[in-house]
Amino acid sequence: MRLKLYKNLSELERDRAHWDALAGSFPFFQFDWMANWFQILGKELELAVLVGIDKDDQWIGIAPWCIDRTQPLLNKIRFLGSGDACSDYLRLIASEENHREFNRVAIDWLIGNIGCPKTLGRIDVIDLEGISPEDPVANYLCEVFTANGMKHHTTDLEGGWQVELPSTWEELNAKFSKNMRRKTNSAAKRLASADTEVLSTADSRYSTEQLWKIFVELHQKRRKMLGQPGCFAVTDFEHFLKRAFLSLNNKNLAELLIINFEKRPLAAALFLSSESTFYLYQSGMDTSRMRLEPGYQICSIAIQRAIALGLQQFDFLRGDEPYKARWNTTRIPITRTRFIPRNSVANLKHSVWLTGRTLKHLVTSPKS
Repeated sequence: MRLKLYKNLSELERDRAHWDALAGSFPFFQFDWMANWFQILGKELELAVLVGIDKDDQWIGIAPWCIDRTQPLLNKIRFLGSGDACSDYLRLIASEENHREFNRVAIDWLIGNIGCPKTLGRIDVIDLEGISPEDPVANYLCEVFTANGMKHHTTDLEGGWQVELPSTWEELNAKFSKNMRRKTNSAAKRLASADTEVLSTADSRYSTEQLWKIFVELHQKRRKMLGQPGCFAVTDFEHFLKRAFLSLNNKNLAELLIINFEKRPLAAALFLSSESTFYLYQSGMDTSRMRLEPGYQICSIAIQRAIALGLQQFDFLRGDEPYKARWNTTRIPITRTRFIPRNSVANLKHSVWLTGRTLKHLVTSPKS
């Protein structure tokens, strides 16, 4: 295996066919997802993508890294797509047969190049957000870092919530609680009503631009009802997500669903998909008509769509909202782990960071 470091997005884009061939269908590994994130949300960061290439010039592994020097005196290695985009289940990208070798080689290279001005420069922390300890490939990455003598600190984030899909909706519905079945059966009646219409970007009758506008409006309505600004209040985030969505939609890896009731938008959701799983990335609803339970309707129609496509899972992604547990889901842990390079300066900064976290916890903890 030989290694190549990409520090320029234009050069990396010329080789994107190799990237896409290795990434498979998982949406958060797609070049379009990570490149758009870097161009728009990561524009102050430095690209540091490390690629493993075999003797036949085929890519066998990608370390989708960037360097964050935006905080004073704290330089980080991060995953592309991390942070506000909430890309879940991140890790190094490699085939099953090559992932152990690539992880070992990539981390050896990383350790050897920390402090080298021609490659990485000074690095104080390797900040891996969005990994799942239940993913054996991601877990092996952490094992290799630990085996190299690096201190680490892991924080549990909100979990993902995944439904194993049977062959029919009726089978899944039968597993719900009695109260939940009342909700889903009511949703089914409303969806079957002559006053209800389901719109999708998969249907050429509707303009993607028009459906996007509806989706953003309903998402913001829901966030405002909860007293939150909503992510689309940040122009750069909408710019990133729209560009990434359009690219993935062209590859049949993303879809918008809108429910109209009485000719007015009631609920909307943006889904990402892979060859096995439908992922609910964001949703929104008309908060003036919550009595119609739009959330149950949009989730019901989406899960039925996933079953009809022959997919194995439906994933609500990160967030521990109570409604997710009602859909016969299993919680998938998602974490953020900081690995500390083996040098005295990085370890001192880590000690200061840990002390600050402890003091903050003491200040904010409720008094007994």
